[in-house]
Amino acid sequence: MQEYTIQRSNRRCQQTDRVFAPGEHYYSAVVAQGSSLIRQDFSKEAWGQPPQQTVGWWISQVPTKSPGKPKLAPTHVLLATLETLLDDPSKAELAYLLCLLLIRRRILTEPTSIKLDSEDPPEDSLVLHLTHTPTNRDFMVPVCHLDIQESEQLQSELNQLLFSES
Repeated sequence: MQEYTIQRSNRRCQQTDRVFAPGEHYYSAVVAQGSSLIRQDFSKEAWGQPPQQTVGWWISQVPTKSPGKPKLAPTHVLLATLETLLDDPSKAELAYLLCLLLIRRRILTEPTSIKLDSEDPPEDSLVLHLTHTPTNRDFMVPVCHLDIQESEQLQSELNQLLFSES
């Protein structure tokens, strides 16, 4: 048995030189030219019958682009968003959740917990001291205690802020 290598489709019509659109059906033929086999692709409109010297032919479909996985905003946008959230006391929980995401993604260094007051402060004054090493920026993020429902709502809000498709 002999093996033959056939090139991949270039997704362009052999006759009209038009590029096939996503989802479009087209015909492919393997044609003998001398001692080699050449692949030729044809749009439905340009296909009448298989070309001379055709060894085999089939119909294919150009894949459609599926929506891509959402991508996280660039680091400078994440850090600017964190700064903005830290400036607004009503957004402290959202800032804390973003801070955890940045730690997980290793954008900020591992936190060191510190107390704001030296005389037995209340638990809600616990703060994370974080650093973005490449820019040498420090962040002081108050620790927030979130219940599951609240964290799911905040996570949804954060996803809308920071993720985009493409």
